[in-house]
Amino acid sequence: MPSPQLTKNEALAAVPVPSREVQVLLTAEGMVRLSYPIRLRPWLARLVPRQAAAVARRTIELDGMGSFVWNHIDGSRSVRDLAELFAARYACLQVEAENAVADFLRQLGRRGIIGMR
Repeated sequence: MPSPQLTKNEALAAVPVPSREVQVLLTAEGMVRLSYPIRLRPWLARLVPRQAAAVARRTIELDGMGSFVWNHIDGSRSVRDLAELFAARYACLQVEAENAVADFLRQLGRRGIIGMR
């Protein structure tokens, strides 16, 4: 059964929380590099040895904007709070910041890098 859709206000009030399984590294340029475990599809998990599946990780490097948002995720700031910081930092409209931050967090959530509460 599909999960119920959140209203825009409910979505903006959600608080992103990083997964405990994510490893965070800073590059020499000050960008954030995230290493996270790969979730195998059930049919693929049956084909891969258990030891290999347990250590399968993927790494992504965030750009400047992504690194800015990631560095402000602290488990207490809401999506709206992050969007306000983003709008102030990058001199854009609040609605543009809300859309950009929400899309970025959605991508992180799909990869299991963050959860929402």
